[in-house]
Amino acid sequence: MKAYLFLAAVLGLAATGRADAQQPAPVPAAPVAAAAPVADDSLAAAVGTNYLDHTIRGFGKAEITGPDGKTHVVWIPVNLMGFSKYLPFHRHEEDLKRFGREPFSIDVDKVQSIKVNGLYQEHMVLKGKRKHLIATRVVNGPVELFNYTEVVNTAAAMAPVAGMAGGALMGATGLGGFPERQWFLRRAGEDLVKVGRGDFVAQMTAYFHDDPELLSVLNAGQLHYRDMVKLVQGYNEYRTRPAAK
Repeated sequence: MKAYLFLAAVLGLAATGRADAQQPAPVPAAPVAAAAPVADDSLAAAVGTNYLDHTIRGFGKAEITGPDGKTHVVWIPVNLMGFSKYLPFHRHEEDLKRFGREPFSIDVDKVQSIKVNGLYQEHMVLKGKRKHLIATRVVNGPVELFNYTEVVNTAAAMAPVAGMAGGALMGATGLGGFPERQWFLRRAGEDLVKVGRGDFVAQMTAYFHDDPELLSVLNAGQLHYRDMVKLVQGYNEYRTRPAAK
C-alpha cells in the first residue's frame, strides 16, 4: 500500500475489525514491562518516567504522521524501546476498555513519526532507505540521539531458575534476554548516521571533531558504545556554552 493511503488503511482496519494481510504485532502487557530492559543504563535517566503517565493498559494517545505528511490520532503502546515491523494501535480510547478487544496493526513503513506522552519517535531512514524500525529520540539538541532496543534471547539468558516450579525459565533481564541497542545520530540539516561498534572511536572522533575535551576522553577509552547518551549530552553541553562557536 502506498504511503498516501495511510489514513485509508487505518480506517479500513477499524471498519473491518481485522488487520487484513498484516499480523498483529506483540503488545506489551504494561508500560513498565516495556521499559524494564533499558532501566539499567542512562536511557531511562535521560528520558525520565513521565512517558509512563496517562496510559490505559499500557497504551497512550499518540499523534502519528505518515510519510505523506498527514497526521492522525490513535492509541498505541507506550514503548521506550521503539517498534519494528508492525505498530499496534486502537482507534478510540473506548476500545481499550473493552475486555478482549485486540489492537489492529499497521506496517511501520507507513509511519514517519510518533508523538506520545512526551516521547518523540521516528522511522529511521539511512541514505534514503527505510530501516523498517521506529526509534526513540533520547537526547535532543545540536545533535539528536535516537535509540532502538530489541531484547535478544540467548541460551544463557534462558537458564532455569532454582526453586521455581517446573524448572521455570527466567532471563537475565527478567524478560528472557538482553537488550541489543542501535544508536542513530543527526545534526540539524544533515542525514541520520548509524553508530558502528567496530569503528566506534574512529567514527565518533570524526563526528565530534570540534570538541577537544570529548576527543580526549574518547581516545583515552573512557567512553564506549553503551555510553552514547553521556557522550551526546556532553557534546551538546559543549556546543551550547556561551563561549562555544
